Amino acid sequence: MSSFQVISTTIIHAQNHTNDHTIDLTPWDLQFLPYGVNQKGLLYHHPCKLDTTNQIQRLQHSLSSTLEFFPPFTGRLKITKHEDNTISCSILCNNEGALFIHAEAKNISVSDILEPIYLPRVVYSIFPLGKVKNYEGTSQPLLAVQVTELTDGIFIGCTVNHVVADGNSIWHFINSWAEISKGALQISKTPSFERWFPKGIQLPIRFPFIVEPQNNISNDDNDEEESPNHSERMFHFTKENIAKLKFKANLEAGTKNISSLQAVFTHIWRSIIRCKNLDPQEKVNYMMVIGVRPRFIPPLEKNYFGNAVIDCEVTMKVCELLDNDGLGKGAWEMNKIIALYSDEKLKSRYENWLTTPSFARHGVVTNSNSLALGSSPWFDVYGNDFGWGKPVAVRNGGANKRNGKIYVCAGAEEGSMNFEVCLPYDILEAIGNDSEFMDAVSS
Repeated sequence: MSSFQVISTTIIHAQNHTNDHTIDLTPWDLQFLPYGVNQKGLLYHHPCKLDTTNQIQRLQHSLSSTLEFFPPFTGRLKITKHEDNTISCSILCNNEGALFIHAEAKNISVSDILEPIYLPRVVYSIFPLGKVKNYEGTSQPLLAVQVTELTDGIFIGCTVNHVVADGNSIWHFINSWAEISKGALQISKTPSFERWFPKGIQLPIRFPFIVEPQNNISNDDNDEEESPNHSERMFHFTKENIAKLKFKANLEAGTKNISSLQAVFTHIWRSIIRCKNLDPQEKVNYMMVIGVRPRFIPPLEKNYFGNAVIDCEVTMKVCELLDNDGLGKGAWEMNKIIALYSDEKLKSRYENWLTTPSFARHGVVTNSNSLALGSSPWFDVYGNDFGWGKPVAVRNGGANKRNGKIYVCAGAEEGSMNFEVCLPYDILEAIGNDSEFMDAVSS
Protein backbone atom coordinates (compact mmCIF):
# COMPACT_ATOMS: atom_id res chain seq x y z
CA MET A 1 0.00 0.00 0.00
CA SER A 2 2.81 2.42 0.85
CA SER A 3 5.77 3.85 -0.97
CA PHE A 4 8.15 5.39 1.58
CA GLN A 5 11.01 7.66 0.75
CA VAL A 6 13.36 9.35 3.19
CA ILE A 7 13.89 12.88 1.92
CA SER A 8 16.49 13.99 4.47
CA THR A 9 18.08 13.07 7.79
CA THR A 10 19.31 15.89 10.00
CA ILE A 11 20.85 16.19 13.46
CA ILE A 12 19.20 19.07 15.31
CA HIS A 13 21.18 20.86 18.02
CA ALA A 14 19.83 23.16 20.70
CA GLN A 15 20.38 26.84 20.09
CA ASN A 16 22.73 28.68 22.44
CA HIS A 17 24.10 25.60 24.23
CA THR A 18 26.55 26.97 26.79
CA ASN A 19 27.92 24.20 28.98
CA ASP A 20 27.93 20.41 29.18
CA HIS A 21 26.51 18.93 32.37
CA THR A 22 25.20 15.63 33.69
CA ILE A 23 21.90 14.67 35.27
CA ASP A 24 21.90 11.84 37.79
CA LEU A 25 19.08 9.34 37.47
CA THR A 26 16.60 7.84 39.94
CA PRO A 27 15.33 4.24 40.18
CA TRP A 28 12.21 5.46 38.34
CA ASP A 29 14.48 6.31 35.39
CA LEU A 30 16.96 3.45 35.67
CA GLN A 31 14.27 0.73 35.69
CA PHE A 32 13.74 1.34 31.95
CA LEU A 33 17.32 0.69 30.82
CA PRO A 34 16.65 -2.69 29.11
CA TYR A 35 13.20 -1.62 27.90
CA GLY A 36 12.18 -0.29 24.49
CA VAL A 37 11.77 3.36 23.59
CA ASN A 38 8.53 5.33 24.01
CA GLN A 39 6.73 6.33 20.79
CA LYS A 40 3.95 8.91 20.43
CA GLY A 41 2.64 10.35 17.18
CA LEU A 42 0.22 13.02 15.95
CA LEU A 43 -1.77 12.89 12.72
CA TYR A 44 -2.68 16.13 10.88
CA HIS A 45 -5.06 16.51 7.95
CA HIS A 46 -4.64 19.01 5.12
CA PRO A 47 -7.87 19.21 3.09
CA CYS A 48 -5.89 20.09 -0.03
CA LYS A 49 -2.35 19.50 -1.29
CA LEU A 50 0.01 22.06 0.21
CA ASP A 51 3.63 22.95 -0.31
CA THR A 52 5.02 21.53 2.92
CA THR A 53 8.56 22.86 2.49
CA ASN A 54 7.90 25.78 4.81
CA GLN A 55 6.25 23.46 7.36
CA ILE A 56 9.28 21.17 7.48
CA GLN A 57 11.68 24.10 7.82
CA ARG A 58 9.52 25.60 10.56
CA LEU A 59 9.48 22.29 12.44
CA GLN A 60 13.28 21.96 12.25
CA HIS A 61 13.87 25.54 13.37
CA SER A 62 11.29 25.43 16.17
CA LEU A 63 12.65 22.06 17.34
CA SER A 64 16.11 23.60 17.68
CA SER A 65 14.64 26.49 19.67
CA THR A 66 12.60 24.16 21.90
CA LEU A 67 15.57 21.90 22.64
CA GLU A 68 17.26 24.87 24.28
CA PHE A 69 14.72 24.40 27.11
CA PHE A 70 15.12 20.57 27.12
CA PRO A 71 18.88 19.82 27.14
CA PRO A 72 18.48 16.09 28.00
CA PHE A 73 16.98 15.46 24.56
CA THR A 74 20.14 16.60 22.76
CA GLY A 75 22.43 14.56 25.01
CA ARG A 76 23.40 10.91 25.37
CA LEU A 77 23.43 8.39 28.20
CA LYS A 78 26.70 7.88 30.04
CA ILE A 79 27.15 4.38 31.49
CA THR A 80 30.12 3.95 33.80
CA LYS A 81 31.55 0.65 35.06
CA HIS A 82 33.00 0.88 38.57
CA GLU A 83 35.72 -1.14 40.30
CA ASP A 84 33.23 -2.84 42.61
CA ASN A 85 31.50 -4.53 39.61
CA THR A 86 28.61 -2.09 39.65
CA ILE A 87 27.61 0.41 37.02
CA SER A 88 25.95 3.81 37.05
CA CYS A 89 24.05 5.74 34.40
CA SER A 90 23.57 9.47 33.90
CA ILE A 91 22.39 11.78 31.14
CA LEU A 92 25.25 13.74 29.61
CA CYS A 93 23.74 16.98 28.31
CA ASN A 94 26.39 17.68 25.65
CA ASN A 95 24.19 18.89 22.76
CA GLU A 96 25.22 16.01 20.54
CA GLY A 97 21.82 16.41 18.94
CA ALA A 98 18.39 14.97 18.27
CA LEU A 99 17.52 13.13 15.05
CA PHE A 100 15.08 14.68 12.56
CA ILE A 101 13.89 12.60 9.60
CA HIS A 102 11.82 14.06 6.77
CA ALA A 103 10.01 11.31 4.87
CA GLU A 104 7.29 10.93 2.28
CA ALA A 105 4.59 8.26 1.98
CA LYS A 106 3.14 8.76 -1.48
CA ASN A 107 0.28 6.28 -1.22
CA ILE A 108 -0.89 6.78 2.36
CA SER A 109 -3.75 9.12 3.21
CA VAL A 110 -4.97 10.35 6.57
CA SER A 111 -8.01 8.07 6.28
CA ASP A 112 -5.73 5.05 5.82
CA ILE A 113 -4.46 5.66 9.37
CA LEU A 114 -7.52 7.22 10.97
CA GLU A 115 -10.42 5.04 9.83
CA PRO A 116 -9.44 1.35 10.24
CA ILE A 117 -10.80 -0.35 13.35
CA TYR A 118 -7.57 -2.32 13.46
CA LEU A 119 -4.38 -0.28 13.54
CA PRO A 120 -2.56 -0.80 10.21
CA ARG A 121 1.02 -2.03 10.56
CA VAL A 122 2.17 0.77 8.26
CA VAL A 123 1.96 3.07 11.30
CA TYR A 124 5.06 1.34 12.70
CA SER A 125 7.02 2.62 9.70
CA ILE A 126 6.29 6.29 10.35
CA PHE A 127 8.10 6.26 13.68
CA PRO A 128 11.92 6.32 13.84
CA LEU A 129 14.24 3.99 15.79
CA GLY A 130 11.50 1.62 16.88
CA LYS A 131 13.82 -1.28 17.71
CA VAL A 132 16.27 0.70 19.85
CA LYS A 133 16.56 -0.27 23.53
CA ASN A 134 17.06 2.48 26.07
CA TYR A 135 20.56 1.42 27.15
CA GLU A 136 21.64 2.10 23.57
CA GLY A 137 21.19 5.81 24.31
CA THR A 138 24.95 5.96 24.87
CA SER A 139 25.27 6.24 21.08
CA GLN A 140 21.70 6.57 19.78
CA PRO A 141 19.77 9.88 19.99
CA LEU A 142 17.60 10.27 23.07
CA LEU A 143 14.98 11.99 20.90
CA ALA A 144 14.19 11.15 17.27
CA VAL A 145 11.44 12.78 15.21
CA GLN A 146 10.09 11.56 11.88
CA VAL A 147 7.86 13.95 9.93
CA THR A 148 6.13 12.00 7.18
CA GLU A 149 4.23 13.74 4.39
CA LEU A 150 1.05 11.86 3.49
CA THR A 151 -1.11 12.44 0.42
CA ASP A 152 -3.38 14.78 2.39
CA GLY A 153 -1.64 15.37 5.70
CA ILE A 154 1.38 15.04 7.94
CA PHE A 155 2.31 12.56 10.65
CA ILE A 156 4.77 13.62 13.37
CA GLY A 157 6.22 10.54 15.08
CA CYS A 158 8.37 11.04 18.20
CA THR A 159 10.62 8.35 19.64
CA VAL A 160 11.93 9.10 23.13
CA ASN A 161 14.40 7.20 25.30
CA HIS A 162 12.29 6.05 28.26
CA VAL A 163 15.17 6.48 30.72
CA VAL A 164 14.99 10.22 30.02
CA ALA A 165 11.25 10.87 30.23
CA ASP A 166 7.87 9.37 31.05
CA GLY A 167 4.62 10.16 29.25
CA ASN A 168 3.99 13.27 31.32
CA SER A 169 7.38 14.73 30.35
CA ILE A 170 7.12 13.64 26.71
CA TRP A 171 3.86 15.52 26.22
CA HIS A 172 5.29 18.49 28.15
CA PHE A 173 8.01 18.62 25.51
CA ILE A 174 5.65 18.16 22.54
CA ASN A 175 3.28 20.82 23.91
CA SER A 176 6.23 23.21 24.24
CA TRP A 177 7.46 22.44 20.73
CA ALA A 178 4.02 23.24 19.32
CA GLU A 179 4.02 26.56 21.21
CA ILE A 180 7.39 27.57 19.78
CA SER A 181 6.43 26.40 16.29
CA LYS A 182 3.31 28.55 16.38
CA GLY A 183 5.35 31.65 17.22
CA ALA A 184 5.90 31.79 20.98
CA LEU A 185 9.31 33.05 22.11
CA GLN A 186 9.10 31.26 25.46
CA ILE A 187 7.41 28.06 26.61
CA SER A 188 4.54 28.34 29.08
CA LYS A 189 5.81 25.59 31.43
CA THR A 190 9.51 25.50 32.25
CA PRO A 191 10.71 21.94 33.01
CA SER A 192 12.49 21.13 36.26
CA PHE A 193 15.40 18.71 35.81
CA GLU A 194 16.22 18.33 39.50
CA ARG A 195 15.58 14.67 40.34
CA TRP A 196 14.30 13.53 43.74
CA PHE A 197 16.81 11.65 45.91
CA PRO A 198 16.69 10.66 49.59
CA LYS A 199 19.07 12.57 51.81
CA GLY A 200 22.56 11.10 52.10
CA ILE A 201 22.36 8.91 49.01
CA GLN A 202 25.52 8.32 46.98
CA LEU A 203 25.26 9.74 43.46
CA PRO A 204 25.22 8.54 40.82
CA ILE A 205 23.30 5.48 41.98
CA ARG A 206 25.31 2.30 41.47
CA PHE A 207 23.73 -1.06 40.77
CA PRO A 208 24.92 -4.59 39.85
CA PHE A 209 23.68 -4.76 36.32
CA ILE A 210 25.52 -5.36 33.05
CA VAL A 211 23.86 -3.46 30.24
CA GLU A 212 24.57 -5.77 27.35
CA PRO A 213 21.93 -6.99 24.90
CA GLN A 214 22.83 -10.67 25.15
CA ASN A 215 22.19 -10.58 28.90
CA ASN A 216 19.00 -8.56 28.93
CA ILE A 217 17.02 -8.89 25.75
CA SER A 218 15.65 -12.35 25.11
CA ASN A 219 15.29 -13.83 21.63
CA ASP A 220 11.55 -14.04 22.22
CA ASP A 221 11.34 -10.24 22.32
CA ASN A 222 13.10 -9.86 19.00
CA ASP A 223 11.10 -12.63 17.37
CA GLU A 224 7.82 -10.97 18.27
CA GLU A 225 9.01 -7.64 16.91
CA GLU A 226 9.69 -9.29 13.56
CA SER A 227 6.37 -11.15 13.43
CA PRO A 228 4.00 -9.83 16.12
CA ASN A 229 1.29 -12.30 17.09
CA HIS A 230 -1.17 -9.65 18.14
CA SER A 231 -3.49 -7.16 16.46
CA GLU A 232 -4.39 -3.69 17.71
CA ARG A 233 -7.95 -2.43 17.82
CA MET A 234 -9.22 1.02 18.73
CA PHE A 235 -12.18 1.56 21.09
CA HIS A 236 -13.75 4.97 21.74
CA PHE A 237 -15.75 5.95 24.85
CA THR A 238 -17.79 9.15 24.92
CA LYS A 239 -18.04 11.38 27.97
CA GLU A 240 -21.67 10.31 28.44
CA ASN A 241 -20.93 6.57 28.33
CA ILE A 242 -17.99 6.99 30.70
CA ALA A 243 -20.30 8.74 33.17
CA LYS A 244 -22.79 5.85 32.92
CA LEU A 245 -20.06 3.29 33.65
CA LYS A 246 -18.83 5.32 36.62
CA PHE A 247 -22.36 5.58 38.04
CA LYS A 248 -22.97 1.84 37.60
CA ALA A 249 -19.64 0.86 39.19
CA ASN A 250 -20.20 3.08 42.24
CA LEU A 251 -23.77 1.84 42.60
CA GLU A 252 -22.67 -1.82 42.54
CA ALA A 253 -19.83 -1.20 45.00
CA GLY A 254 -21.93 0.96 47.34
CA THR A 255 -19.48 3.87 47.23
CA LYS A 256 -18.90 7.22 45.53
CA ASN A 257 -15.12 6.95 45.29
CA ILE A 258 -14.65 4.97 42.07
CA SER A 259 -13.25 7.20 39.34
CA SER A 260 -14.20 7.34 35.68
CA LEU A 261 -10.90 5.74 34.72
CA GLN A 262 -11.29 2.87 37.16
CA ALA A 263 -14.79 2.16 35.86
CA VAL A 264 -13.73 2.14 32.18
CA PHE A 265 -10.57 0.11 32.89
CA THR A 266 -12.66 -2.53 34.65
CA HIS A 267 -15.27 -2.57 31.88
CA ILE A 268 -12.53 -3.39 29.35
CA TRP A 269 -10.91 -5.91 31.69
CA ARG A 270 -14.19 -7.78 32.18
CA SER A 271 -14.83 -8.08 28.45
CA ILE A 272 -11.34 -9.38 27.68
CA ILE A 273 -11.55 -12.00 30.43
CA ARG A 274 -15.08 -12.96 29.41
CA CYS A 275 -13.95 -13.53 25.82
CA LYS A 276 -11.00 -15.71 26.91
CA ASN A 277 -13.33 -18.29 28.53
CA LEU A 278 -11.00 -18.92 31.46
CA ASP A 279 -11.61 -21.20 34.43
CA PRO A 280 -13.75 -19.28 36.98
CA GLN A 281 -11.19 -19.98 39.74
CA GLU A 282 -8.20 -18.70 37.77
CA LYS A 283 -6.57 -15.48 38.89
CA VAL A 284 -6.18 -12.61 36.43
CA ASN A 285 -3.94 -9.56 36.73
CA TYR A 286 -4.25 -5.96 35.65
CA MET A 287 -1.10 -3.84 35.86
CA MET A 288 -1.38 -0.06 35.85
CA VAL A 289 1.14 2.76 35.90
CA ILE A 290 0.70 5.27 38.74
CA GLY A 291 2.01 8.82 38.61
CA VAL A 292 4.21 9.67 41.60
CA ARG A 293 4.29 13.47 41.29
CA PRO A 294 1.13 14.34 43.28
CA ARG A 295 1.47 11.47 45.76
CA PHE A 296 4.70 12.55 47.40
CA ILE A 297 4.66 14.73 50.54
CA PRO A 298 5.41 17.43 49.65
CA PRO A 299 4.35 16.78 46.04
CA LEU A 300 6.96 16.80 43.32
CA GLU A 301 6.82 19.77 40.99
CA LYS A 302 4.16 19.45 38.29
CA ASN A 303 6.86 20.20 35.74
CA TYR A 304 9.25 17.58 37.17
CA PHE A 305 11.00 16.31 34.04
CA GLY A 306 12.00 12.67 33.93
CA ASN A 307 10.26 9.50 35.08
CA ALA A 308 8.00 9.67 38.11
CA VAL A 309 5.90 6.53 37.67
CA ILE A 310 5.66 3.10 39.24
CA ASP A 311 3.48 0.11 38.49
CA CYS A 312 0.84 -1.51 40.65
CA GLU A 313 -1.10 -4.68 40.04
CA VAL A 314 -4.68 -5.72 40.77
CA THR A 315 -5.39 -9.46 41.03
CA MET A 316 -8.83 -11.07 41.10
CA LYS A 317 -10.47 -14.42 40.43
CA VAL A 318 -12.32 -14.70 37.14
CA CYS A 319 -15.57 -15.54 38.91
CA GLU A 320 -15.34 -12.39 41.06
CA LEU A 321 -14.65 -10.14 38.09
CA LEU A 322 -17.47 -11.64 35.99
CA ASP A 323 -20.13 -11.62 38.72
CA ASN A 324 -23.29 -9.64 38.00
CA ASP A 325 -21.83 -6.85 40.15
CA GLY A 326 -18.30 -7.47 38.83
CA LEU A 327 -17.91 -3.97 37.40
CA GLY A 328 -18.26 -2.54 40.88
CA LYS A 329 -16.12 -5.26 42.49
CA GLY A 330 -13.28 -4.87 40.00
CA ALA A 331 -13.28 -1.07 40.02
CA TRP A 332 -13.44 -0.96 43.83
CA GLU A 333 -10.55 -3.42 44.12
CA MET A 334 -8.59 -1.22 41.71
CA ASN A 335 -9.43 1.85 43.78
CA LYS A 336 -8.26 0.22 47.02
CA ILE A 337 -4.95 -0.98 45.53
CA ILE A 338 -4.15 2.46 44.12
CA ALA A 339 -5.02 4.13 47.44
CA LEU A 340 -2.33 2.03 49.18
CA TYR A 341 0.40 3.96 47.32
CA SER A 342 0.97 6.60 49.95
CA ASP A 343 4.02 8.80 50.35
CA GLU A 344 5.45 6.27 52.79
CA LYS A 345 4.95 3.28 50.48
CA LEU A 346 6.35 5.10 47.45
CA LYS A 347 9.51 6.10 49.29
CA SER A 348 9.86 2.58 50.70
CA ARG A 349 9.72 1.09 47.19
CA TYR A 350 12.28 3.63 46.02
CA GLU A 351 14.69 2.69 48.80
CA ASN A 352 14.10 -1.04 48.25
CA TRP A 353 15.21 -0.58 44.65
CA LEU A 354 18.56 0.72 45.88
CA THR A 355 19.29 -2.64 47.54
CA THR A 356 17.39 -4.89 45.11
CA PRO A 357 17.24 -3.27 41.66
CA SER A 358 14.54 -4.46 39.26
CA PHE A 359 14.07 -3.56 35.61
CA ALA A 360 11.15 -3.26 33.24
CA ARG A 361 11.15 -5.87 30.50
CA HIS A 362 9.40 -6.25 27.18
CA GLY A 363 7.62 -9.25 28.68
CA VAL A 364 5.87 -7.07 31.24
CA VAL A 365 2.67 -8.96 30.41
CA THR A 366 3.90 -12.16 31.99
CA ASN A 367 1.14 -14.56 30.94
CA SER A 368 -2.10 -14.82 29.02
CA ASN A 369 -4.07 -13.79 32.10
CA SER A 370 -2.26 -10.45 32.50
CA LEU A 371 -3.03 -7.03 31.09
CA ALA A 372 -0.87 -3.91 31.31
CA LEU A 373 -2.17 -0.36 30.91
CA GLY A 374 0.00 2.50 29.69
CA SER A 375 -0.27 6.26 29.07
CA SER A 376 -3.04 8.56 30.37
CA PRO A 377 -6.12 10.43 29.15
CA TRP A 378 -5.01 13.54 31.04
CA PHE A 379 -2.18 14.50 28.69
CA ASP A 380 -2.81 17.42 26.34
CA VAL A 381 -2.58 15.67 22.99
CA TYR A 382 -5.15 17.50 20.88
CA GLY A 383 -3.90 20.99 21.78
CA ASN A 384 -0.71 20.55 19.74
CA ASP A 385 -1.17 23.10 16.95
CA PHE A 386 2.17 23.64 15.19
CA GLY A 387 0.71 26.43 13.07
CA TRP A 388 -1.58 24.55 10.70
CA GLY A 389 -4.34 23.32 12.99
CA LYS A 390 -4.92 20.69 15.65
CA PRO A 391 -4.29 16.95 15.17
CA VAL A 392 -7.09 14.62 14.17
CA ALA A 393 -5.66 11.56 15.93
CA VAL A 394 -2.96 10.22 18.24
CA ARG A 395 -1.18 6.94 17.62
CA ASN A 396 1.48 4.82 19.33
CA GLY A 397 4.40 3.23 17.52
CA GLY A 398 5.28 -0.46 17.58
CA ALA A 399 7.87 -0.34 20.37
CA ASN A 400 6.98 -2.37 23.49
CA LYS A 401 3.69 -3.66 22.12
CA ARG A 402 2.77 -7.12 23.35
CA ASN A 403 -0.33 -9.22 23.82
CA GLY A 404 -2.26 -7.71 26.70
CA LYS A 405 -0.88 -4.18 26.39
CA ILE A 406 -3.46 -1.37 26.44
CA TYR A 407 -2.87 2.32 25.73
CA VAL A 408 -5.28 5.07 26.76
CA CYS A 409 -5.38 8.68 25.62
CA ALA A 410 -7.88 11.51 25.44
CA GLY A 411 -10.38 11.45 22.63
CA ALA A 412 -10.90 14.35 20.25
CA GLU A 413 -14.17 15.33 21.96
CA GLU A 414 -13.92 16.77 25.46
CA GLY A 415 -14.17 14.13 28.18
CA SER A 416 -13.91 11.17 25.80
CA MET A 417 -11.23 8.46 25.81
CA ASN A 418 -9.60 6.24 23.21
CA PHE A 419 -8.14 2.82 23.97
CA GLU A 420 -5.67 0.94 21.80
CA VAL A 421 -5.87 -2.74 22.80
CA CYS A 422 -3.20 -5.28 21.74
CA LEU A 423 -4.50 -8.86 21.72
CA PRO A 424 -4.80 -11.80 19.31
CA TYR A 425 -7.20 -11.06 16.46
CA ASP A 426 -9.76 -13.67 17.52
CA ILE A 427 -10.02 -12.18 21.02
CA LEU A 428 -10.43 -8.67 19.63
CA GLU A 429 -13.15 -9.92 17.29
CA ALA A 430 -14.92 -11.56 20.23
CA ILE A 431 -14.72 -8.30 22.21
CA GLY A 432 -16.22 -6.47 19.22
CA ASN A 433 -19.13 -8.94 19.31
CA ASP A 434 -19.58 -8.67 23.09
CA SER A 435 -22.82 -6.69 23.34
CA GLU A 436 -22.39 -5.90 27.04
CA PHE A 437 -19.02 -4.30 26.27
CA MET A 438 -19.92 -2.62 22.97
CA ASP A 439 -23.03 -0.98 24.42
CA ALA A 440 -20.65 1.52 26.04
CA VAL A 441 -18.38 1.92 22.98
CA SER A 442 -18.95 4.46 20.21
CA SER A 443 -17.76 4.31 16.61
